Amino acid sequence: MNNKVNGHTGDFIKRQAKKIKKQENITHVQALEKASINAGFKNWKHFLNTSKEASQSNQTNLKENLEQGITKTKPSTTKKTVNPYRNLLVSAINTLLDKHLISLNGQSSDNENGYIFAELFGYPSVIIWRNIGYDELEISVWWKYNHELHPQAKLSGNARESFNNSTPLADKAHYKKFVGAVVCGWFERRTGKYLMGKDTEAILRNYTRRGEKEELENLPLQKPKGFEVEGKFYL
Repeated sequence: MNNKVNGHTGDFIKRQAKKIKKQENITHVQALEKASINAGFKNWKHFLNTSKEASQSNQTNLKENLEQGITKTKPSTTKKTVNPYRNLLVSAINTLLDKHLISLNGQSSDNENGYIFAELFGYPSVIIWRNIGYDELEISVWWKYNHELHPQAKLSGNARESFNNSTPLADKAHYKKFVGAVVCGWFERRTGKYLMGKDTEAILRNYTRRGEKEELENLPLQKPKGFEVEGKFYL
């Protein structure tokens, strides 16, 4: 269950499901399905099947290597890279710090909730931040965002986009019309100052429009302003 599949483990998906269950007041099974979809799978069963296939493939490769007398060696050290979605979140946090909308001092405040329209890597975007307790912030980025094309931008009441959630209010089928990527992560400030997780861990890639991932991978590496790019993930 702890084998990584597409950068995710079963334990990680289960942890996300617990959060979703609590936030949306749905059953554990429904939350597990949602968490699996957020991690890039069709559903929980799809993850389990994929994990099983990956495990069997690894065992087969190991057996073949042993039979051929091949000894695995540690890969050569290469230039450190950062997951492109994590890099996008670092850019967003830097922007919020520059504008003094959040701080690194770890002092929770009721006004540490909000959103701004900002330019990230030359494209209009939305950055949403929310204090979720223990000096921890949830940071969401809607990259390449076009508000005029959002189907619920000009509606009224609860149907109008209010930027209160980590994902757009519209049905996901409409995302490609108005946003390039939707990503969410958690910013720790009490035990340290860092973006939680390592590589793809604790990064929710809620949506990526076709072709956008390749562009994200080619964007310049962002230097965090007073915090670390990676760190321990607390449930």
